[in-house]
Amino acid sequence: MYLINNKTGLPEPLPEDEEPPAKVAKPARSGSSFSGNSLSRKKAAPIPGEYSRTSDRKPRKSAPPAVPGEITRTSDRKRTPTARPEPGAKREKPAQSAKSYAVWLLARQDYSAASLRRKLSSRGYDDSEVDGAMGFVIDNRYQDDQRFAEQRSRGSENRAGNLRIEMTLRQKGIDAGLAKSQVQQLAPEEERVLHAVGKFRDQVRKGGMTQELKTKIYRFLAYRGFSSRAIRAGIESLGVDGAWAEDAGDESLD
Repeated sequence: MYLINNKTGLPEPLPEDEEPPAKVAKPARSGSSFSGNSLSRKKAAPIPGEYSRTSDRKPRKSAPPAVPGEITRTSDRKRTPTARPEPGAKREKPAQSAKSYAVWLLARQDYSAASLRRKLSSRGYDDSEVDGAMGFVIDNRYQDDQRFAEQRSRGSENRAGNLRIEMTLRQKGIDAGLAKSQVQQLAPEEERVLHAVGKFRDQVRKGGMTQELKTKIYRFLAYRGFSSRAIRAGIESLGVDGAWAEDAGDESLD
């Protein structure tokens, strides 16, 4: 065994009483142990007062007790639905005048005079305010029963018969004479029923006209206010004899 002299650079024999220093082993990492080429980690025992996890460093907050009247949840912020007024009860009176409110209503949709009057009264306006508003909108032709009746009847003439249209106008507050005269200005029922019965053409073409289908067509047209003569014309337009429709009574529908 030789040692290199730093001054001369020559090797010198090692004295017999000296031995090369032994290699000092590196201290093992905390919490781990080496065994050969394999590495096995062991968790070190927790030391009292020492943090072992990040979550341990965060102090947990306990929910404070609920205070009466205080909002603690998002759902508590939602407004409770207001109770609807009972039928016939007057609602809160709007801040605007009855005239302005009537014009605003008519700008959205058309009303009959009777329907508009009921609408204003139900919103809390007194009789004098309602009368003044009705006189204003009628004089300026913002509201016209004849125009209202014409629009309603024209809009449903191909879906309903004279009886149904006249009854609907009466329910809206239109005078009986005006409703009847307006219906008479429409096309004949025998022509309009062809539009209403057209939905059954595919069924007749595919499966033929059965007694069940006849009854179904009769009920469909009768419910919509068509007369028995118009129903006969509608059934005949499907290629089926409709003579029985004029004599059909309640027994044929049961």
